[in-house]
Amino acid sequence: MTLRIAPLLCLLLLLSACSRDAPQSGAPAAALPPFDGDGRIGWQGVLACADCDGIDTSLALSRAGEQRDYLLVETYLTQDGGERFVEQGRWRQQGQALIRLQAIDGGERVYALQADGRLQPRDGQGRRFARRDGDFLTPMTASSGL
Repeated sequence: MTLRIAPLLCLLLLLSACSRDAPQSGAPAAALPPFDGDGRIGWQGVLACADCDGIDTSLALSRAGEQRDYLLVETYLTQDGGERFVEQGRWRQQGQALIRLQAIDGGERVYALQADGRLQPRDGQGRRFARRDGDFLTPMTASSGL
């Protein structure tokens, strides 16, 4: 019986090594961009939406000593206008590439920092979402609303 299981286990290990969990191309950046004078950096963009025209998104990270806060503003764009949601909480950097947002209400979001400074939404394990390779937030400057 164990002789039959061993090849199956080997096959499963090989398949798992080729799965979505494997590191993906487009290596993320090594570090966050430098914070400006008041300790804030930010990104903006329109992300894909399954049941609306897009999600106009802006994310600002702030840092003051050990305190790390974020403000996420999302407007779900529809033909009738848009519905705006504001989320706040704490953030932390995981490794060199992932930024984890922990909302005050307990929800969590993950973004991957790309080599060009953009952020890409990821799942809880840091993997890309299927069919959302074009979803990115681009860095904001102080003049663009940060």
